[in-house]
Amino acid sequence: MSLPEGYRWDNQEKKLRFFGNEGILLWKNPTLFNMLNPLIDQLGESFYFLLVAYEASEGAADNYNYIATRKNSNFEQGFSQWTEVVRNAGWGSVSLTSIDWPGKEITLEIEDPFELVIRQTQNVSDNLPLVCGKASGIFSIAMNCNMRAIVTSIETRNNRKYATIQVSQSDATLKSELEQLDERAGHTRYEHLQILNKNLQETQTELEEANRRLTELAIKDDLTGAFNRRYFIAQASQHHSYQVRYKMPVSVMMLDIDHFKKINDTYGHQAGDLSLVEFASACSDNLRGTDMFSRLGGEEFAISMPGLNLSHATQTAEKIRQLIEQLDINITGNESINFTVSIGVVEMQQKESLESALSRADKALYAAKRSGRNRVVSV
Repeated sequence: MSLPEGYRWDNQEKKLRFFGNEGILLWKNPTLFNMLNPLIDQLGESFYFLLVAYEASEGAADNYNYIATRKNSNFEQGFSQWTEVVRNAGWGSVSLTSIDWPGKEITLEIEDPFELVIRQTQNVSDNLPLVCGKASGIFSIAMNCNMRAIVTSIETRNNRKYATIQVSQSDATLKSELEQLDERAGHTRYEHLQILNKNLQETQTELEEANRRLTELAIKDDLTGAFNRRYFIAQASQHHSYQVRYKMPVSVMMLDIDHFKKINDTYGHQAGDLSLVEFASACSDNLRGTDMFSRLGGEEFAISMPGLNLSHATQTAEKIRQLIEQLDINITGNESINFTVSIGVVEMQQKESLESALSRADKALYAAKRSGRNRVVSV
């Protein structure tokens, strides 16, 4: 199962990264909605809420330690830093509206909570089990007593959803509520959960493999395996939206193999195709997992690089240029092909359209061509 857009596993540090920052994974695959429906229908909304909230609260000690150990921070400042992690992970923007330590009352507001995209219930208090579970666990440790978080309202303002979460002292724990609900039902719902989970996993594996094959046919170039133009435009636009929302840089690169027609004319189209494949492979192998590499057509390629400013993107372009210059493609016996690449690089501006950025990168590319080829021009 591949990671969602923007996520990368760092093997060296054994951490999940979201555009270079530490990330917590809340799976965004739309099929999750379809997977949850039969599970929730069988278990019931309230039981499902308590189950997820309980599991989340059990893992909240690490979150509390993160908050409590922020250097030179009190709890509120540490909590604010933790909410940045939550926002970067895609959960939504959490703010601490109020906290009453003596009265053990906390109010939180979360903007655009992703759990509402997965599932929103009619019973307001049965929403956001993951975030509510985390909040219950964190404030139970902070207040040194059992605390219970529930959603009290969900409203829309300026086309954005806002959920209010109240956290207060509770006589019952999430675990005891879960056990009581299970006993009242007259059977063990965990058994249903295990059976359903096994069936869902088997079905999901089959669906994922079929979807993977279909997706590759729809979004990838048949020859090079690079993403096709249509998919690149869609994803690069998404990178631009990340730029606006998370206030991070995004750079765009245009690449064109120098004198490619000469390769076809001299060695034939089969050698030309092999050159395109080797070129694409060399580029892909030297990009980050979050970069979007695409074949726009012919010998022209493009790369969208979220999180990289112009300086760092230019360094990446220069690295690629040098790698391609050293590339030696054997075609028959002792005969080999060598070629170079010209590259144009720009950093997208906050209010700039993707089309404008690509146009500027294209002009930088042709400036590289006019000034002698085999070079990088950044503007």
